[in-house]
Amino acid sequence: MAVINILAFCVLALWLAFVWKEKIVDVLPVCACILILVLYVLAFGRRLSGIDLVSALFLAAALFCLLRCGKGKRAELWRFLKKELSHPGVAVAALLFVGGTLLVSGRVATWWDDINFWATDVKALYGLDGFAGKYANAASEFGDYPPGAQLVKWWFVHMKPDEFSEGLMFAGYYFCVFVFLMPLLRHMKGKNPFLILLAAVCLWAFPGAAEIFYCQGMCADLVMAVIYGAYLSAVLDEEGHKKSFYYGRLGLYLSVLVLIKSVGFLWAAFGLVFLWLYQYRKLRAKRRSPLLPLFGVMAAPALSGVSWLLFCLCMRRVAKLTGATLSIAKGNLPVLLPGTKEKLLAAFGEAFVFWPLHRGKTWGVDFSPLFLFLLICGLLFWFYRCRILEKRRAKLLGIFLPVSGLAFYGINMVSHLTIFAAESQYLEPFAMVSSIERYGAPFTVGSLYLLAFLFLEHAGERTVVLRAERSGRRCRPRWEHVAESTGEERKKGLRVRNGAYLLCFAFVILSTNWQEVYDGVHGYRARRSGELAAREEMITEESARFLELTEKCAPEGGMRVLYLKKASEANQWVKNAYVSFAASPVSLIFGGVDAETMNSGDIWNAMHASHAGYLYLDEMPREALDLFAPFVEEIRPHALYRITENGLETVLSDSFFS
Repeated sequence: MAVINILAFCVLALWLAFVWKEKIVDVLPVCACILILVLYVLAFGRRLSGIDLVSALFLAAALFCLLRCGKGKRAELWRFLKKELSHPGVAVAALLFVGGTLLVSGRVATWWDDINFWATDVKALYGLDGFAGKYANAASEFGDYPPGAQLVKWWFVHMKPDEFSEGLMFAGYYFCVFVFLMPLLRHMKGKNPFLILLAAVCLWAFPGAAEIFYCQGMCADLVMAVIYGAYLSAVLDEEGHKKSFYYGRLGLYLSVLVLIKSVGFLWAAFGLVFLWLYQYRKLRAKRRSPLLPLFGVMAAPALSGVSWLLFCLCMRRVAKLTGATLSIAKGNLPVLLPGTKEKLLAAFGEAFVFWPLHRGKTWGVDFSPLFLFLLICGLLFWFYRCRILEKRRAKLLGIFLPVSGLAFYGINMVSHLTIFAAESQYLEPFAMVSSIERYGAPFTVGSLYLLAFLFLEHAGERTVVLRAERSGRRCRPRWEHVAESTGEERKKGLRVRNGAYLLCFAFVILSTNWQEVYDGVHGYRARRSGELAAREEMITEESARFLELTEKCAPEGGMRVLYLKKASEANQWVKNAYVSFAASPVSLIFGGVDAETMNSGDIWNAMHASHAGYLYLDEMPREALDLFAPFVEEIRPHALYRITENGLETVLSDSFFS
């Protein structure tokens, strides 16, 4: 079914491009949004694999429509496809999608956040064919994390249905990034293979220009960043498009943005403010009010975001940070140790001003957060002076980008004094700059995306000539459009367009941490066996017995197990995370038993608080096992018990699975 799913996605892109008369690179991210939302709906009913049927039905409908339409319409379609498929951006997209899948096919999850949630959750989707039931989400501490990018990773993993492929999971992650970068390729011209290859390499590396975690794992903040940048660019890209495409694309971008990560609602709010500011000035100038589509764009993220929150409320899915945030919102501020506030502020200030976003020295340019912020503002001013930006847009962007950036950095600083106050690593600038650059990626990468889009857009459709204009003693550059009416002018226009791309590529080449990019696409292969061995070392013999037992379980909707260990081993939270990843889609809650300090009431409290449906015990002393006497006649380690309201009843044992 992999061929059918891929073919359906491609046909959808071609059909929408033809209907809207848009370039394929502009339509690809719209198709990705549609795919995510379709998978999102299917996942509620645990019918993700139903995408095979949806794809097959869509292909059948497309074929039927093709046969039904007239000969003239088919001829028009072929002419359109012949022209659009020859666009160099399509070749770049093919290189990224196919080449990216092959390059990361051997990757395995090693980054801590992947093990803790991102990879564990995808594995749960794969095992359950959708969202888990009540109290059964695999990564129990991150229950309300949205599933947008996870669903695309599942779609890729589903292409190999006989086993869970971590390499395909990474291919899905990179696809989420690449597909939203495609609109930057709109104005590429010609068939220069060197330029096409360079575009593919630089587009792959682009998010790493202001970020370090991009190629280390499956960082959701980078997916948010490229969607946010694509959205800001789409707001300004109104001329020459049908209204259905313009407003529909904006609504789809925002509806998916809030499904990528919980903090996506913040960037969606910034995006809506930007849209209303842009449309307000436009409305004042033209004296007309398209309020209905604007409210439609606002409703799209509200619908998708609220639907997820309601589902989490019904299924009792909550993240530990969500609980901490709600507690702080109620006025329960954390009590900081003496001097902690001053140390956090000092670390934030030092990291923001001096520390490179790459956290270390690279061969090219290493921006600090402040330097990159000033560079973005400086480029806006330069665009205005060169008349790349007209006054109205320059004023809008000159206010919005700096204010939204400062607002985010302020929110980030406050979060370290509240939500992350207990995490002592942020007392050091090294860890603090990691937080600033990772969580700030939607602003930094999104702003760079917007600036690149505006620069390429200006150089795009007609020849642009840079001339000097003298005003008194000053000489300032001025860009002006020249219509391409002759072959020489068209050649000149091609050189200008390709030159603009080369300038953008030069920025990426100089500012990207290429060592991280290399490790992400090839260097990981030398470490793969060692990383897999290190993962296996995290699984103790006791836990291996448990995993062997749960591999034979296939409960519909998932299951939550209270996994009890000796008290001395219960708090090994790093190893517990690796066990949870290996056990997914089974949801694990870890606890400890100490016969000297606990009684049977404590055991009951642990079972009640865990909301688990099953209980499993490692090997324990006889005194610890006696604590379970009120709940079961005789309990023994390495067996699985069902928890009922009447106590404990043995429903599964080792012999059952043998």
